[in-house]
Amino acid sequence: MSSCSFIYRCNCGNFKAKIIGLPVNSVVCHCHSCVAAGRYVDEKFGPKNTSVLRNGGAHITSFTAANIEFEQPDFTDAEQHVDLLGWLRIGQHGEPFRAYTKCCGTLVFTLATKSLFTYCGLNGNCIYLNDGITPLQPSAEPMNIMTKFAFDAEKVPEPKCNYVTLGLAWNVAKNILNPFASGTFKGKDAMFYNERSTLDTVPITWE
Repeated sequence: MSSCSFIYRCNCGNFKAKIIGLPVNSVVCHCHSCVAAGRYVDEKFGPKNTSVLRNGGAHITSFTAANIEFEQPDFTDAEQHVDLLGWLRIGQHGEPFRAYTKCCGTLVFTLATKSLFTYCGLNGNCIYLNDGITPLQPSAEPMNIMTKFAFDAEKVPEPKCNYVTLGLAWNVAKNILNPFASGTFKGKDAMFYNERSTLDTVPITWE
């Protein structure tokens, strides 16, 4: 693992983590669900948040549990979790695995669920250098994926693909399914949605 490290935080800083090492992947997803979730929190909180949107899609950067050290809140404390995070589901029957901070409305989890104890999707626009101020700039433009489902496919810039690349699919699968993965989120159940969590429903408008 690389020795590089970064700061991950919401716009106001009440949610904060240290990231050690490099991400599993970094993409801009244009599927309806990811974009709708980003638009929902942007409309609800306005300029207070750090938007997940980039090039019209959701900028998602994923890490394994071993890479992430949460500083605020303490995810062994369920009360802090309920007070700080609100969760999103897409439609009435969607699974709530996306979460935003109640303090400023930053979408901080794009994929966080108990079924994936070793892997977590984060807002790629919330990663900073160690000064906590300078945004991390990717060395190359992230791949725009799922463009077949984009709300406005003609405006999606290169690089892009209709679904996902084979390399990306393999990279995600080997990290999620690896039983020998270094580090898990077990013991930190409070970081996930529970029955006491605030739950918002993002309406499905595209069917």
